[in-house]
Parts: sequence; C-alpha cells; structure tokens
Amino acid sequence: MRRAPGHEPGHEGVAAPPGYTWADYLEHLVEAQGSLAAVALRLSSLASTPEDPGSIERALRRLRRRGHLDGGLHGRRLVRAFGLPVAVEARLKWMGVYHSRFTDLPRSLCLDQLRLWDRPPVSGARARVWVELGLSSVALRGRDMATAGVHLRRARAVPGASPAARVEACLCEAFLASKQGERARAEAALAEVGRVLGEEGPTGLAGTERACLQARWVDQQAYWFNHPREGEAPDHEGALRLYEGIADEEVDPFVSYRRDAGKAYARWRLGDRGEAIRLAESACRHAGDGGFLRLRVMGLHLLARILGEVDGASARARALSMAQRLEDEELLGRITGRASASQVSS
Repeated sequence: MRRAPGHEPGHEGVAAPPGYTWADYLEHLVEAQGSLAAVALRLSSLASTPEDPGSIERALRRLRRRGHLDGGLHGRRLVRAFGLPVAVEARLKWMGVYHSRFTDLPRSLCLDQLRLWDRPPVSGARARVWVELGLSSVALRGRDMATAGVHLRRARAVPGASPAARVEACLCEAFLASKQGERARAEAALAEVGRVLGEEGPTGLAGTERACLQARWVDQQAYWFNHPREGEAPDHEGALRLYEGIADEEVDPFVSYRRDAGKAYARWRLGDRGEAIRLAESACRHAGDGGFLRLRVMGLHLLARILGEVDGASARARALSMAQRLEDEELLGRITGRASASQVSS
C-alpha cells in the first residue's frame, strides 16, 4: 500500500511534519526511473568525475530520512538533474497565480499551505518561484507591502523562471507599485508583461492561461487611464476601449469578469448608469459561475457603488461579510474606505 505523502518517520513512532519531504520526492523519482539504483546510476552518469553508483544509492537512502532538512550535495544534485514532478509543479503554480481559486481561501489558510511547501526539497528547486509569488500575494491581501516586496524580489531572483512566472511577478510588481504610488515603476513592469506576452514559440503562453494573464494586464493598464497623475483628467473612454479589446467569447469566467467589471466601471464614470449596472451584475454572475469569491466581493462592491448608498446597501453588506470571512484586508479596505496608497477601480 502506498504511503501517504509527507509522513516519512524520522525516528520510530515519530512522524515527520506534514508536507512534501525528501522521501516523497525520491518515491516520485523511483516511480519514474524504475528503481533507486537507476536514479543513482543517472546521477553517476551526470557527474563531472566518475562516481560509484552504489555509494550514491546509499546516500540517497540516507536522504530519504532527511524529511524537510537540507538535502546537502546529493539533494541539490537530484533537484538540479530531475527537477520536481509535473504534478508538484502544477500544485505550486496553482498556489502562486492570482487568477487561481487558491486566492479564494481565507488568507491565514493560504499562508499555512504555502509554508508547508517553503522548505526542502521544494525550496531548492526552480519551482520555488511559485511559493514566493504566493507568499507575496498573501502579503498584498494583508496590506503588508514590505513583506510582499521581499517575496517578490526573491521570486524575480529565481533563475530560469517560466514565462508564466515572469508575467505573474511583473503583474504583482505593477500592483505593488500602484499601491505605493510609483507610476513609473508600475509602467515599467507592465511594459515587461507586454514583451513576454508577445513572445512566440514552444515556451510561449497560450490558451486559457494567456487569456487570464492578458485580462489582468489590460486591467492594470486601464487603472492608470481611470486614475491619472495629479492634474490630469481621467480617460475613461480609453479604459473602456482597453476592456472592449477583451473578446466577448467565454474563454474563462475570470476573463469574463475582468472584462465586464472593467467596462461597468468605465460606463459608470461616463454617465451610462443603466449599462454600468447591467455589466456589474454580469460580472458578479461570471465570478459566481467560476467560483471566484474574491471577484464576487469586488463585483458586489462595484455594483454597490454604482447603485448608490441606499440602493447599494444590500450588495455592500454582502461584499463586506464575504471579505471578512476571507480575512482579506485589501478587500475590506476597499469596501470600508480605509486609507491605502491608492484606490483600485474594479
């Protein structure tokens, strides 16, 4: 019977802390390579100087008992040679991207989950970029800009990150810069997003992933149209054109929400209240259809603003209640009007 992940004993009767351990990692490698001896032979063949596969295999058996401790030389060599399993990388990525439903969990639970993965063997792999991005996002939700910046710098320092990770880091950077009132920094990060999204080839972004990232890129560009520099007039028509560039076809509920919420805000500011209400209600439906709680909170808050203090009271109360259950200081700040570096439109 296969052992449950994360429970390799360090001493008899004492279970290792939960999480992805060296034992779990080696079990994946053995399944892929056929045997521990095959894993050792592969490492031996990659060595710059001849090594005894038997000695490597014995070292790997010891590594199995390391739990979440540093894996030493052989641990580093394993991760460098084989990387992490595809399923593990996919889970890390799910926790690291803003447009996944991971961000719809209460903030404290997100932090607990990320901490389980923020240690060896994951912390020595390239895929650790997603853990850092996830921790940055959690900090942003808590309005802890300093901590968000630390994790973001660590994420951007990971060598050889994928295009998706590079775009995610830039979008987080642009959002953080907007909260700190640094427009030039935000614009530079968004320009980098445009360059990565424009790349083609086998490593380029495509499908739903590209559509979600593109919608977020449009949303952050439109923010500066709606909230220009001091002394400049807002360009709500320009923002509306950006959102209208997002296809009406239903690629993903996240994309549809971003499109309709953005158009609703622009229409409201342009004086078309009826159409703004229709679009805001549509955005709320898209958020609900996709199971996106945070987006639904934002959609209800937007609808409440358009409806006004009296007619929007019910929508505002629902949004506030949901934000409290999510322990989301960023959303609570938007709804209650608590001071922040800047206000976000939708």
